[in-house]
Amino acid sequence: MTPRRRAARGAALVLAIAAVLAPLRAGAVGLAEEQALGARFALEARVQLALVREPAVTGYLRDVGSKLAARLDGASSPYRYYVVRDASLNAFAVPGGYVYVHSGLVLGVANEAELAGVLAHELVHVAAHHAARQQEKTALIGYGTLLGMFLSIVHPALGAGALAAGAAAQLKYQREFEQEADAVGLELMAPAGFDPAGMPAFLRGVLREQRLNPAGVPPYFLSHPLTEDRVAALEQRLSSLPRPAPRPGGELRLAAAQATIRALTDSASAVLPAYRAAAAAAPDDAAAAHRLGLVLLYAAPSRPDEAEPLLVRAAAAKVPGALGDLGRAQARLGHSDGARQSFEAALRLAPDDAALSLELGKLALAGGERKRAGALFTRALAIDPELDDAEYGLAECASKNGDERGQWAHLGRAFELRADLARARSAYEKALELASENAPERAELRAAIQRIDRVGTGR
Repeated sequence: MTPRRRAARGAALVLAIAAVLAPLRAGAVGLAEEQALGARFALEARVQLALVREPAVTGYLRDVGSKLAARLDGASSPYRYYVVRDASLNAFAVPGGYVYVHSGLVLGVANEAELAGVLAHELVHVAAHHAARQQEKTALIGYGTLLGMFLSIVHPALGAGALAAGAAAQLKYQREFEQEADAVGLELMAPAGFDPAGMPAFLRGVLREQRLNPAGVPPYFLSHPLTEDRVAALEQRLSSLPRPAPRPGGELRLAAAQATIRALTDSASAVLPAYRAAAAAAPDDAAAAHRLGLVLLYAAPSRPDEAEPLLVRAAAAKVPGALGDLGRAQARLGHSDGARQSFEAALRLAPDDAALSLELGKLALAGGERKRAGALFTRALAIDPELDDAEYGLAECASKNGDERGQWAHLGRAFELRADLARARSAYEKALELASENAPERAELRAAIQRIDRVGTGR
């Protein structure tokens, strides 16, 4: 593609995104309300949904998603990514930037481009405020309606109480919004480094599954109505789009995430034999050794002693992510110096990896380096605000520094992220008691208590 044509395509992408985002500003549900809705849903989801909480897995989704989101000019909020422990083929996004992908979908994609296609589509739904715009079109607009609609995902009885009759059906996006998410999402992919063919390829697979098993409709159809014409239109557009090669290391990182999810969601007896066989069949393949090491590290019971030599080999071969995984095995074995060296080397290669900062923070705190630990935990949370262990680490730092109020505030947030709401509320109350009368954090603590009190009430 010539420089002039690249510039023209870039300008067209900016205009397309601007056209989609423009109607948002005048909606009856504003940005602040969308953020509140997303935060409320996320808290309900922590309580109601089984989530894969391993930061290395969610960090991989964030890495793919952030490359796409960077192309969304005017994106109004940072995105947060969650993996739901569910074998079904599904993904959905909630206003405010909360993106949920079922473990079955991560395991079901054939390559990273297919995963990127799903994320691109969902990010456009959020950035274009499709949920609010759709409700506005149906005269059901309002914070309460939107909240009820999305709460019905995690708690059907609770959500139904907040909805007008039949409003739950509005979870199915209208054709024009699906087309917008397709069109803009497809345009995001190549500039972000992903083959746009991944989007129609994934949808074609979903359509094929529905045809083979009409009784078991993939959940992705429920909120994303799919037709042959829609998939064919995407396939037709590919001829005019650039087709970048797979990004370096991307397929290996996807395979590593899939191995980790399998280890976390299935029994070792069901997972280990296949990965042992794959590693034995390719004794010179360091990536296969890496995946076996991950399964040994994460499957219950964990076998870090068996995983360590495999991860040493993978790290020496520069398999993406292997250095950090080696550090995790070394930390579990109590090899603190080796773990620190592995994490520091990995962080130099991936400075935006929140999980690595978290792991280094834990080692620093265990070694008595409170100031360094606090800085690392704070850095990790700036990248990924969902890291409960980082909040817990900051609580420990505050306690050792004699900051009792800070200790309870961070404990409250850690317990909230872990869906231990009774302990979270108690911790927030103690922090509130210790906060000075005019302290600005009093309002935040009260809001946190109110947020917890509303869980499961439909209010």
